[in-house]
Amino acid sequence: MTDVSWSRCGDRECIRLKGLASDARVQVRPQMAEGIVGLPDMAGHIVRDVDDMCFVPRFAFVAGTRYLVVVNGAAEAELERPRAVHPSTTEVVDIRPTASEVPRNLLRLYIRFSAPMAEGHAASHVRFLDDSGETMDGVLLRTEHELWDTARRRLTILLDPARIKRGLLPHRQTGYPLRSGASFRVAVDEGFRDSRGIALRVAAERRYRVGEDQRGRVEPHRWVLQLPSAGTREPLEVSFDRPLDHGLLCRCVEVIGPDRRRVAAIPEVGPEERSWRLTPSEEWVGGSHHLVVNPVLEDLAGNSVSRVFDRDLSRVEDAPRSDKLVTVAFRPS
Repeated sequence: MTDVSWSRCGDRECIRLKGLASDARVQVRPQMAEGIVGLPDMAGHIVRDVDDMCFVPRFAFVAGTRYLVVVNGAAEAELERPRAVHPSTTEVVDIRPTASEVPRNLLRLYIRFSAPMAEGHAASHVRFLDDSGETMDGVLLRTEHELWDTARRRLTILLDPARIKRGLLPHRQTGYPLRSGASFRVAVDEGFRDSRGIALRVAAERRYRVGEDQRGRVEPHRWVLQLPSAGTREPLEVSFDRPLDHGLLCRCVEVIGPDRRRVAAIPEVGPEERSWRLTPSEEWVGGSHHLVVNPVLEDLAGNSVSRVFDRDLSRVEDAPRSDKLVTVAFRPS
């Protein structure tokens, strides 16, 4: 039996294994206290320390979590990190979209936290609840890996696209995850742990009404622009005909000036993701400007500038378009 214990390798905490051959294959698998099974192995690397083998994780071990150590495919030992004794300070900053009504074919949501979070908790601590408070089963797409940004502060939640696309078997068998005319809540409970293994300070939730389906491409040429005055730092205001995807909107729209350079500015997403504002760092100059839109920009149902997510093949007007940037010309007044 291999001697397995907590240890340190330089300035990083690690799992130390004694008496292993140099070619031994080591895997470390989190075993969540809530009984979740099938979590992926931890990312990390092996460091040799004289005769010992040390597993150094890419992300820190989470307090209050048990870890199964597997050597050459066989379970070797189980270690548990003691739960940290610290006050709960991490909380949910927002749940997006902030629009009060979402389409029946809603594709994704975002949950943003105030601090880096631990992985492997979303499946048991993020729930969709119906009007009666019952959990809505089968709504979310089950994935091997959770969808975090690099800072592990923003979690992307995907609804099951196989239930949204009308031609697929899951849709024909069970229909849409959401029901038009109904309401639901996205609830994040306090058990969701941050990267220190500490539970959230408070639970959070957002309530939505479900409207009709949203179909058709995003059309930048239909947007309404409220133009700033030349020689001022007034914002450029852009209003949309529908709520757009917040995560994509933050990086898919920019303004190019007469000198063909990007206008240095502070962009803001407006209420309910129905508008976008750009306040320049310097005064607007006269001449032709262009609002430039990346064609991957989507609405809440996954329809982008270049394609319809759940396309009706009989509608030729919904055929995919070029993936080139779309520009809308304007001149400060």
